[in-house]
Amino acid sequence: MEQFRNFRALTGRAQAASSIEPIAIVGAGYVGLVTGACLAASGRNVTLIEIDATRRALIAQGEPPIYEPGLGALLARVTESGALSVSADLVAALENVRMVVLAVGTPPLADGRADLSALNGVAATIAEHAADGTVVVIKSTVTPGTGRRVQRLIDRAGCGRVHVVSCPEFLREGCAIEDIANADRFVVGGEDEASVTRAIRALNPYDTPVVRTTNTGAELIKYGSNAFLALKISFINEMANLSDLVGANIDEVALGMGMDRRIGTASMKAGLGYGGSCFPKDVAALEHAARREGLSFWLLRSATEVNEQQRTRFVQKIRNALGGSVEGQRIALLGLAFKPGTDDLRQSPAIAVAHRLTELGASVVAHDPVAMEAAGVQVPDIELATDAYAAMGGADLVALVTEWPEYAGIDWRVAATLVRNRIVVDGRNCIDPELIGAHGFDYHGMGRPSVAGLRDHQAAGTAAMAVENVA
Repeated sequence: MEQFRNFRALTGRAQAASSIEPIAIVGAGYVGLVTGACLAASGRNVTLIEIDATRRALIAQGEPPIYEPGLGALLARVTESGALSVSADLVAALENVRMVVLAVGTPPLADGRADLSALNGVAATIAEHAADGTVVVIKSTVTPGTGRRVQRLIDRAGCGRVHVVSCPEFLREGCAIEDIANADRFVVGGEDEASVTRAIRALNPYDTPVVRTTNTGAELIKYGSNAFLALKISFINEMANLSDLVGANIDEVALGMGMDRRIGTASMKAGLGYGGSCFPKDVAALEHAARREGLSFWLLRSATEVNEQQRTRFVQKIRNALGGSVEGQRIALLGLAFKPGTDDLRQSPAIAVAHRLTELGASVVAHDPVAMEAAGVQVPDIELATDAYAAMGGADLVALVTEWPEYAGIDWRVAATLVRNRIVVDGRNCIDPELIGAHGFDYHGMGRPSVAGLRDHQAAGTAAMAVENVA
């Protein structure tokens, strides 16, 4: 709710929208829905085009079909006011709007390419039915050169002056509303200056600094940004692996590196690696696009390899902590979503870890604050617990895989009375090793020194009191 309050406070500085043209957004998935709700809240008139009847019905009632902090209250507000509506009929919408935003999915194909079939289908419909003067804004993440190709398709259809503008999104799941209201930059590319100007006026209500470029330049900025962040994450994880081998503390290493302004602290947290719908597929798509042009982008291949290996390393840490085998052991898995603040399980490290642990003969019981229902479908072999404490009941080891704030606040004194063995493997380095060591837990992190729990009850109690007194 904090993000929604922040966004509501910011609506006072949005551009006056009384003269802004109405907007149709094709695709009410994560990007289209959040973008549409925020634009509607800033005074725009927005129509979402969504073919999924179940999703469409929920949105019409003001209920988001996805979890995103603050989105429920925001969507209820804009649907009740009439600023946002939802429809299945793109052709009808094209009769009433001259600003169409494409926010359809571009999932990865087996060879790493982005699947542009949905976008191509929508583009064909627009080419057939769009009126003269329509601006088509591609917000979906697409292969470099897609904007120019869609422009050629529309030009060949001879439907009048219809111009394609590329305007990629830079939303982080879990804080997307804040990202729209306080964006770093508004990237927009196109060949027709008047259309680019119209897109800026309609889609940039908070006067975010604008980067104007070509269609292909905008597409590469999107891919390059995600790929570079993925590289930083993989690099710091390799540094964490080296820290394990030489006996250093990755927290101190990352701090010392991040204080250099040229490097910075963002994406410098060691752990299980990246997941979700963006980084994995965008790295693969950019590497494929480079290969198609005859360029071997070895850095991207390495980033992907490191990211995949982190999950294997984490499972091996669990095996080592249990004496070499997890067979017959009960593992409490805390977190299933790929990051906190979302219910998204796409490319989640937790799902990969759960599958591998069950393959090795472990009994896995898991909990996540919001992603339980979807996880039950993806990993039916695991048990789902009502809360973190229930998951830890009788556990031989506690594995933390998603850094939800709820888990950072676990009462480890209580947890110590629930588990069978006091062992924690922290895949996100978000637990205080000394604190849980004071309650008798052996601690294993990612690039952090291990901490042996205090086994003597009196010593553990004294240490715990000391920690509480300091706090």
